[in-house]
Amino acid sequence: MKNTTNQLVTLLCYLVLSVVGTILSALSITGHAYFGIITTLSLVATVAMIYLVQKSGKNEFELPKFNAKKFVTWVLIGAIGAILIQIGLTFVEQGLLHIATNSQNTASMLTQIKGYPYYMLYVLICAPIMEEIVFRRIFFADLIRPTNIYLAIIISSVLFAFMHQDTRFVIYLLMGAWFCFVYYKSKNIYASATSHIIMNLVVFGLSIV
Repeated sequence: MKNTTNQLVTLLCYLVLSVVGTILSALSITGHAYFGIITTLSLVATVAMIYLVQKSGKNEFELPKFNAKKFVTWVLIGAIGAILIQIGLTFVEQGLLHIATNSQNTASMLTQIKGYPYYMLYVLICAPIMEEIVFRRIFFADLIRPTNIYLAIIISSVLFAFMHQDTRFVIYLLMGAWFCFVYYKSKNIYASATSHIIMNLVVFGLSIV
């Protein structure tokens, strides 16, 4: 019961944060006030989610004790794999299918970060951590037993892709599936979260070069 309550609170934090931007826009709050509020709330929500994860304890397949070697190994595998998947999909879309690969979500984030640099705390750090906790540790992990690992990956990944509301749905679908795999194999939610952060940093770095 305690774990269920913690998960519900975690989901509530994520859902509230996801609609804050809409509420602020409706109130005609823009500029530094807008991005400052979102960044601050994202930091608070991230800390709260991490606290709830620690308070809930380990789930069925997470390691009871921290394994540094396994953690570092899967962080590297996760980050490199995510980057290679993006490169591979971009090649297929551009080179073979001649499909435009511009991400509206990424382009919008880059513009916002250039105007409000502190916003990168949310985009590059807080968002990946919250997404891993919500889509991997809650949805994916909780769906394995009542369904199976494959269906759990599909449902979690579709939800992850849908929440990004981006034209490049497939890339988010593949990223969701990949990070499910990293989490399952590493048995540590912070391994998938760290690899997610590294991927975001690399993509951001390449985008501004």
